[in-house]
Amino acid sequence: MCAILQKAAQESGLKTKFYFEGKGEAARVAGSFVPCGKLLVLADEETADEALALKETFTDFRVYFAVQGKQESANGLFSLPDDVRAAVAVGGRSIAAARFFCTLRGACLVAIPARCSAAEIFCPRSEGGYPVNEPDAVLFDENFALGRAEGAAVAALSALYAEDIDIDGVFSGARKDAGYEMLRLSASLAVQVGAKVGRAPKESGRRRAGSGERLFESLCLQEIALMACPRLPSRAFYHLLSGKGAPLGECAFAALHYAQARYAALFENGRPRRYFVPDYAARARRAAEYVGEEAFANIKVPSAEECFAAAEIFEESRLHFAAAAEALCAHAEKIRRVYYAEGGKKPLFASGALEEAFSLAADLSPMLSVGALERDLGAVHMRGGAYGAKSGAKF
Repeated sequence: MCAILQKAAQESGLKTKFYFEGKGEAARVAGSFVPCGKLLVLADEETADEALALKETFTDFRVYFAVQGKQESANGLFSLPDDVRAAVAVGGRSIAAARFFCTLRGACLVAIPARCSAAEIFCPRSEGGYPVNEPDAVLFDENFALGRAEGAAVAALSALYAEDIDIDGVFSGARKDAGYEMLRLSASLAVQVGAKVGRAPKESGRRRAGSGERLFESLCLQEIALMACPRLPSRAFYHLLSGKGAPLGECAFAALHYAQARYAALFENGRPRRYFVPDYAARARRAAEYVGEEAFANIKVPSAEECFAAAEIFEESRLHFAAAAEALCAHAEKIRRVYYAEGGKKPLFASGALEEAFSLAADLSPMLSVGALERDLGAVHMRGGAYGAKSGAKF
């Protein structure tokens, strides 16, 4: 299992090594990079007790221990001695802070996630915008990491991201890169996690061994893939929802199901209006509030010939994408089961929030997506209105 992820990381130029073992192996993993010297153990407030117990296992190091508070920056870490040669970070905030610290100090970093999330591991910049190195090692302990419902919802977005690339490829002729295959693999692993949880006896209260590792592998593959294709419209949709303050798992779950329903509605029931012209200027001004002048480059006003050609492609590819939308629907249904089985909550968004964010996301990416096709073709969903407000997303 780890070999797939390790190969993907190496092919993407990442130095990170992955270990799917108990967190008690942190001293051995750190020792494989730096055998002795001064070492920092950094913990989130929520993981402080576990990290403090872990500190005692670093017998070959002089250990410094610190807790990264919710409102604290990483700058306080630079009061540590200049010759701290390694760090072990336990928890998301600590991993982000330690990446910044280790990048500037040239120290090695072992990251131990406390949740099923890979965003803080691969984010290319610190909160202040400084480029940071990826961890030298990631030690994932499935019996320690929480947040499987959130992780499953976020991992499931890989299928949606891959569909973005497929649709843009057909309508714009853009080539698929290595990130596309990683997204497909990530989506496949996410569904396998769902199958494992679904077969586990409810009365046992236990998960099958390895399901958490597979979920984390799916999340890592997604993040690595997004380094190659970061400007996906579905990614923008998810970020817009997460900016509203709702839990990330609920945002990802809502994004998957709503976008899937819009996708199906467009290719099953959509009818282009040949002479419809949207208010591109107003849409660009609205998008510019989020991405600045880049918005005016994202929204390209097509000529009449380009609109007619897109309408022809739409009709020629309708059956293909309708079948793909049906497969995406089955994918979303499998994830829905595992999401709720793991304790996920039903997303609650204000009326129209999903529709508004979905429409805006199309203008935050240069790719031709479902939202962009609705915009450029004036596509009417015959059952559900011009913008699919009743497109049938089931939470």
